[in-house]
Amino acid sequence: MEKHAEILAPAGGEAQLRAAVLCGADAVYMGLQSFNARAGAENFNENSLPQTVGWCHARGVRVYITLNTLVTDRELPEWIKTLDAVAGAGVDGVLVQDLGLARIIRQRYPTLPLLGSTQMSVHNTAGARLLEEMGFTQVVLARELSKEEIAAICAGTSLRCEVFVHGALCMSVSGQCYLSSLLGERSGNRGRCAQPCRLDFTSHGREYALSLKDLTLTDRLRELEALGVASFKIEGRLKRPEYVAAAVTAGRYSAGAALPTATTPGSGIFRCLAPAPERTLRPPPRCWGGWPP
Repeated sequence: MEKHAEILAPAGGEAQLRAAVLCGADAVYMGLQSFNARAGAENFNENSLPQTVGWCHARGVRVYITLNTLVTDRELPEWIKTLDAVAGAGVDGVLVQDLGLARIIRQRYPTLPLLGSTQMSVHNTAGARLLEEMGFTQVVLARELSKEEIAAICAGTSLRCEVFVHGALCMSVSGQCYLSSLLGERSGNRGRCAQPCRLDFTSHGREYALSLKDLTLTDRLRELEALGVASFKIEGRLKRPEYVAAAVTAGRYSAGAALPTATTPGSGIFRCLAPAPERTLRPPPRCWGGWPP
C-alpha cells in the first residue's frame, strides 16, 4: 500500500512522460492517436505502447490510457481494435466516459481496471455507487465539489477517488461544454475543443469573462488525503514538459512524499525548475534540451 495518495501526471507526449516519471509521479495518464479527449496533443502510438508501458513499469509508475471520447456506431470496430491493443500492452487502467464502451470493456476484459472520466460529472455518492456497481475501480470527482462533498463521497464508496489539484479549468460544469462544438464544429467530447472560452468575451465590463484562472490545490494535498482522496490528478496533456515537471515536483513536496535526490537520474532538472504554478513558470531555455550538468 502506498504511503501517500497517488500523484497522477499528464503525459501528452514522450518528453512530458519522461518529465513526469523522472520527477516522481506515481502514475501517468496518456492517449493514443484516436479516441482520447486531447486530440491536439502529441499522444502515443499503439504499436510502441508495450515498450512505453514497460519503461514506466520498470520505474514503478502505473499507466492509464484515455479512451474517453464519445464514439459513433461506425467507429466501434476501430475502437475495439484500439482497446485490444491497449489491453495487450499491459496498462493499469482505462479512462472512459461512455457507459456503453465501459460495458464492452467489462465484457471483453473483465480484469482491466475501469476509471471514470471527468466527463461523467460524478458529483455525489449515488453517482459513485452506480459506477461501483458497474465495475469501475476509480473515478475523478467533479471539480465543483466542496470539501464536505468530497469527504462524503470518499466515505460512501469503495472506489478510489481522484481530485484535480492543478491545471486549467473549463468554464462549464466538469467539462460539459458545447460552445466549441456550436461555434466551430469541434466538440470537446470528441477530443477537439478549440477553447473559445479563452476569447475576449465581456460581461459587465469584465474582459475574458469565460476564461477561468488555473486551479491549484498543491498546498492542500494533505488536507485532501485526510478526506479520503486516493489520487491527485494534474491537468495538462497539452502542456510543455517543464510544466509537468514543476507540477509533479510541487505535488510531491506538498504531499510529503520523498523527492528524487541528486543521484536520481534526471534530478538535475530541479536546479532550473521550482514548484510553481504554470502561469509564473519561466525556466531557462536549456532546461529541456538535455539534463543540466
